[in-house]
Amino acid sequence: MKQFKIYTLLFLSLAIFSSCEEEVVAPDTAYASFEAYFSSDVTVTPGEVYNKSVSVYTANISDTDRTINLTASGTIDAASYTMPTSVTIPANTNEAVVNLTFNENGLEIIADKTLTIAMEGSEAMSVGEPITLNVAKGCPAGEGKVKVAVTLDSYPEEVYWRIVNLDLGAIVMANSATPAYGGYAGLTGVQRDANCLVNGNYRVDIFDAYQDGAGAFEITVNGVQVFASNGAYGAGVSSTFVIN
Repeated sequence: MKQFKIYTLLFLSLAIFSSCEEEVVAPDTAYASFEAYFSSDVTVTPGEVYNKSVSVYTANISDTDRTINLTASGTIDAASYTMPTSVTIPANTNEAVVNLTFNENGLEIIADKTLTIAMEGSEAMSVGEPITLNVAKGCPAGEGKVKVAVTLDSYPEEVYWRIVNLDLGAIVMANSATPAYGGYAGLTGVQRDANCLVNGNYRVDIFDAYQDGAGAFEITVNGVQVFASNGAYGAGVSSTFVIN
């Protein structure tokens, strides 16, 4: 009797879990799935590659190797990653690893690209759901990725925001090329911006020309929220934050 871990829900509603101390007899069901818990976010630092591994588990053990074909889809460019076209579960085991490599080609700072990986089922092996990775370009060392999301109301031209580097005394991000209203004229919905800013002290200012506020406003640094408003900021509001 072999000792191994079952990490997934088994085919035909058969659920078997084990701990390191328990022995579980592998059922006869030929079923494979990706690991249930893993980080789906991939951030690639410019000039570097990012390696990621995703495990595949089977519900049973076989005395022969088993190969499952893999397919890829999503919004990511083919030049942004490499992955195998199949994964092989070695004989006498119930686990294999899919190794992925990402680079910055075709990636963006402002928006994630998606990579969905699926296993192809067969008469010999049923498979679980695909997995989706969110892939984005990160920032160089010494800089933070700043993302801004603005929800516009019926008067988008009234909104103006800026981010000021307090150490330099300079505007480093804004929704208008010049400090003025009108940058969102004619636009609707949620508007997003992103940039890499050097470590330091910053202030965000958001104004409304009619002085009654607008839609929700949020700033994150490396995925962590540093400022948020539900839109009730009247004529304007300011807040400071640090990138380090």
